[in-house]
Amino acid sequence: MLIPQARRRLARIRCLQECIDCFNTRKCLPESLCYVPAELVYYSPHKTSLTLTEEGTKKTRQFSCTPESRLYVSGEELCDSQGKWLKVKKIQASPSSEAEVFDTDMWLLLFSSRSSTEDAPTVVPAPSTPTQGSSGADQVKPEINVSTWQEVVEQQYMLQFPACSKTVTEPDRDAVARLQALPPGWTLEHDESLVSFMSQHLPCENDQLGSMKSYVESIDVSSYCDEDGPLNLTDGDADTFWESDGNQGQHWIQLRMKKGTIIKKLSITVDGSDDNYLPSRLVIQGGEQDNLKILNTVNIENTVSDQQDVALLGTMTEHYPIIMIRIKECKTGGIDTRIRAIKLVSTEERSLGFDRDFFGRENLVRFPLLESYNSDQLYRRSICLQRFITILDSVLQHLVPSWQFSIGSYNSLEIVRQLLPLSKKRLSLIDTFLKTSATEPPEKPVVYVNRRAAMEHRCEPHLDTDYKNSVFMQLYEGLKPRERSSDPLDYRWSARHDQWWECKFLSEGIIDQGGGFRDSLSDLAEELCPTSKDGPVSLPFFIRAPNQTQEDASVSCDVYIPNPQCQEFEKYEWLGQIMGACFRGRESLILSLSAFVWKKLVGENVTWVNDFQTVDASEVKVINTIKTMDEQTFSALERQWSLTLSDGTSVSLKVDSDGNALSLKYEDRDEYCREVQKIRMAESDQQIRALQRGLLKTIPKAVLDLLPWQELETRVCGDPEITIEALKRATHYDDMEETDIRVKYLWEALKKFTNEDRSRFLRFVTGRRRLPAPLYISSGKGDAIDSLPESSTCANMLYLPYYSNAKLAEEKLRYAAYNCIAIDTDMNPWED
Repeated sequence: MLIPQARRRLARIRCLQECIDCFNTRKCLPESLCYVPAELVYYSPHKTSLTLTEEGTKKTRQFSCTPESRLYVSGEELCDSQGKWLKVKKIQASPSSEAEVFDTDMWLLLFSSRSSTEDAPTVVPAPSTPTQGSSGADQVKPEINVSTWQEVVEQQYMLQFPACSKTVTEPDRDAVARLQALPPGWTLEHDESLVSFMSQHLPCENDQLGSMKSYVESIDVSSYCDEDGPLNLTDGDADTFWESDGNQGQHWIQLRMKKGTIIKKLSITVDGSDDNYLPSRLVIQGGEQDNLKILNTVNIENTVSDQQDVALLGTMTEHYPIIMIRIKECKTGGIDTRIRAIKLVSTEERSLGFDRDFFGRENLVRFPLLESYNSDQLYRRSICLQRFITILDSVLQHLVPSWQFSIGSYNSLEIVRQLLPLSKKRLSLIDTFLKTSATEPPEKPVVYVNRRAAMEHRCEPHLDTDYKNSVFMQLYEGLKPRERSSDPLDYRWSARHDQWWECKFLSEGIIDQGGGFRDSLSDLAEELCPTSKDGPVSLPFFIRAPNQTQEDASVSCDVYIPNPQCQEFEKYEWLGQIMGACFRGRESLILSLSAFVWKKLVGENVTWVNDFQTVDASEVKVINTIKTMDEQTFSALERQWSLTLSDGTSVSLKVDSDGNALSLKYEDRDEYCREVQKIRMAESDQQIRALQRGLLKTIPKAVLDLLPWQELETRVCGDPEITIEALKRATHYDDMEETDIRVKYLWEALKKFTNEDRSRFLRFVTGRRRLPAPLYISSGKGDAIDSLPESSTCANMLYLPYYSNAKLAEEKLRYAAYNCIAIDTDMNPWED
């Protein structure tokens, strides 16, 4: 009898809830989740010789096998850097012979880590043999056995009915116990650290890539005029298409191939009816991001009249991590291009997931919580975490229903929010929520901004106490509806709307085609959270966290928190909407907020020890010390019933008749510490809630529920670390080759730049201070040598002149990054 899908789903939800309780209470995960069958039967379809390796000694033995031979193995598998192994318990050469039982663990390499999915494994599961009925007649009744951990989970957590019951294959109890066992001292924080480590090496799974998802991690395009443009390349619908929306000759499609894939055939589908949108010359490159070589050049005849597949690459012999399709020309000089589909036939490397050797100590330098555990312990725990996520993914769309995304999700997910990065379904669900809740923007508003007045305010904010000259207020007032009957902007626009308003900078020569808009966001962020520690904070919304005064390198020394005294909640809400717009789009607003604030914004639980130390590590240390202090040492402190908030405001908790804070007695110290923690952790709650209200006007509640705080920060602010590798992945070359000496000098200079230098350089070229941001490198304008580089922030273009040597190139690039930010035709006629 088939089990109804709804009952199976409820069983998985029950298991999920018990697992979450186990994570929360530091208990072993359920046996059913850790189930390992005691015995499985394998055979070789062909006559072959098998090599078994003895564990520990690494001695090998050879066995001749025929299709009649049977291998009895434990369900406990092992993956390491060599491949996937089976633990063989005994071998039976033929049905009539006696099986040889092994006293020690013997392992068979099922397939190598370098094999592809087309390579047949050494042995395969043997077909099940039906058993006779009770009558012993010719009629047979197959015995229904449960032998996978997913089936065991459903069997255990389902309401049992005799007609639905199945026989569970005997478990390997030692293997189950090993999976269940919590390593010594293990907590939920260790699981979160392990997931963080694993998620950094997680291959992309994108269901929207259609049949290509087995071979391709992602498809990126230079530009698109429709929100679904890139997805139309893989949707299997010949009536849809990707249409570029950029400069002539600068269109491209980039395929990031999965590890080990080798292309057998790559083609595109074009349609002759697209007229001058029809591509006519394409250059196909392959290789590493910073070392692409030309693989083929394809010319498409203008005689194409109907839909036609055009071959770009034939049978290749090596793996190329990046495939770049550059559309250099279109029919009759067309500016933009249309491509109906991409088709790919390729081999696929066999994925072994996270093997045991992946968890070696040398890989754990950035994860001190995990360094004291051996690779076997981490490997087994990773298996449990992946099984938990498999259960979660199978029901996630029901826990966070797409038809009710505004009401939030399953409350228990809060406990395991930091485990969600392992989910393969979460990101596509978030994309669905964002797409469903998106609106079309009205006509692009025009905002007039006087940046000179804003700069004067930033330098001397006490002369403009209402901060009406700030970029913040000029944008805030300028974006209000002009008429009372008009609706305010909701900022729920999709990523294809990459400019939300047009900036007209007074007394500056500019036609804003994106660069001015991005500059207004950068100026806004700099006013709210200045990068300099010395200058004044010109707006009242955020204050420097107490940690900024600390010299301890182990604490966050550059962060801000909402000002506890600022009551302008409408402006906080507007700022939350801008943050939500950045989350939806491709822009960034760099707000250097503490992790404590980001956690509260997404609704994560916060603690005094682990989280408030990102605001005031010194106070956390003091309070924790008071709790354990002896009475004599405590008396010397002469502590009172008072505390100081982050903004310097003194608060008296208990006072005498004159209003003075009472002295703190030793026996009252625990109560005092609890009060301090409660007040300090809630000091900015009103302001954070206002920011959150603005976020929720732009982003559905269910999206926030599926986000770890780190992901919200990155999608709003961009990636704070700008590595050379990341810059190279974002860089494209317009009319010059990567081998050009100018390009060589550029990368030599950027390697010597600090992270702050690279951030300034990025803003000089793109108007953004963090990645992601595309960069285009072109030849310098004119014949000048050793001149300053020029940029077009609207086009993300760097015009790179010739330099006499690498040192001079570094000096000029750094000077431009720090001194050529203003968009002003009097300063730089090429900058926009």
